[in-house]
Parts: sequence; C-alpha cells; structure tokens
Amino acid sequence: MDDRGAQDPRRRHRAQHQLDRQFTAFYSKCKDQDPAPRPQLAVPNTTVRWIASTFRQAGGRKLAMVADLVVIAYFFLLRVGEYTGSESARATRTVPLRKRDVTLRRGDTVISNDAPLAELLTADAVTLCLDNQKNGQRNASLHHFTSGDAVLDPVPAAARLVHALRGKHQDTPLGAYTSETGATLSIRARDIIAAVRLGAAGDNLEAAGYDLQRIGSHSLRAGGATNLKLAGYDDDIIKKLGRWSSNTYLHYIQSQMSNLTIGVASRMARSLRFYNIGR
Repeated sequence: MDDRGAQDPRRRHRAQHQLDRQFTAFYSKCKDQDPAPRPQLAVPNTTVRWIASTFRQAGGRKLAMVADLVVIAYFFLLRVGEYTGSESARATRTVPLRKRDVTLRRGDTVISNDAPLAELLTADAVTLCLDNQKNGQRNASLHHFTSGDAVLDPVPAAARLVHALRGKHQDTPLGAYTSETGATLSIRARDIIAAVRLGAAGDNLEAAGYDLQRIGSHSLRAGGATNLKLAGYDDDIIKKLGRWSSNTYLHYIQSQMSNLTIGVASRMARSLRFYNIGR
C-alpha cells in the first residue's frame, strides 16, 4: 500500500511480504533478457599522467585546471559530480567541492587558501571535505600526502586549483575560473569526459584492448581503485577512499585488468594435497 492507501499491484494481499509468483517470474525473465552491464573501464595512471603533462604544456587556464581536476579525481576516487557543476536542471544531492572544502597543510600548519601560490605549493598534504554525496554521506574527509612525483601529485594540483580562486568567496566551486574575456566559467563534466577520452587515445589504450567508447569520467574513479588494489592495499582502505559502504567497489576492479591475475595460474598449478576432514 502506498501513501494514498492504494493496493500494491505486485501483491495479491496487503499482508503479503513476498511479491506474487507471476510478477516475480516476469521480473526474472526481463532481467535475464537485459544486456550484460558495460561499466566504464578503469584507466591506468599512465593515462592520467599523459593528460596532466599534455594539458599543462598546452597552455591556457582552462586546460591547466582540467589537468589538475583529473589528477584530484584519480587520487581521491571522485565521482564527476563531486568536482564539477551539474549540467542538468534536475536537483541533485551532491554538493561539488568548493574553495572552503580544500585544506592545505605544511606539517601541522594550515596554509590559508588565499596565500600566494608560492606558499601554497610548499604544502605537503591536502584534505578534501565532501559536504554531501550521492550515497547520502555527509562531511566525508579524505586526506593525501604529497606523492613526490613531478606530474602525478594531488597536493600541488589542489594548491593550483585553490590559487585560481584567490580572493573569491569560500563557496566558489573548485572548478571555477575566469576566462581571458573576464567571464566566470566552470569546468563541466563534458570537459572531463573529453579529457579522459583524449588521454586514452594519446596513451594508446586501444593497443591494450580498450574500447574507447567505454572510457569516461568514471574511468578515473575506477582507475584509482584498481591501482590501489594492484598496489596491495586492502579493501578497507579502498572503500574508505572511495566512500563505499560495501564491496560494490569490486565492480570497478575489472576482470580486463590483466595484472590482477599475474601469478594466479602458477600458484594454482603448484602441487598441494588436500585432506578431507568431513564425514
């Protein structure tokens, strides 16, 4: 029964907990006929590196910001709506990252977001606070120390993004920038999708068996999770960084990633005797 008091058409009786057998059979048949899900493929960090280095070298404020957002998305396993503005008129729960949501630190000292760029770049750690998310989590704090890599480092990437908002209100979205004409614009999801697909092509992922049509903004989140798994981090760390409350993140660890099964066949081929202890 719904809020209006109408009877649920899927159940014969109001007190019935299970769905009617006919409806269950029909639902199962429809599910069997559905095509297999085709999630976006995880990109390796070589693709993220290609985007970061190529876009920064190309010059231009917008491309530089896209490069830094891609790096942030990869390291923090972000959904695209968590760092870009919505292109839909439909209201969403997710609050994109704002200037106030980024905290840069040097040791135990917090660096003001309005400090000069040279000072911001001395930070050795960054914290992001996600105010509200798709899954309903509030005020999730994520932290990374500097990687020390000249290209793939979330700390200077965050520093540059914050510097672009110097003097602006604390609620200014992280992807906002001022164009050469003086207009205030924002990086959109379509900009990230275009960057990731261009990066996949530039990194020659087709030669590695990728279908470029299955590359998108979610490939950064999936790529970060896959890289963590390959690096040997346990499920709890991956779920913490990706804000997963269950093992659904395993859907992002695609079976197409050949490195996941390195050495598995060799271990399975080793001689090992089993003893039956049952009755």
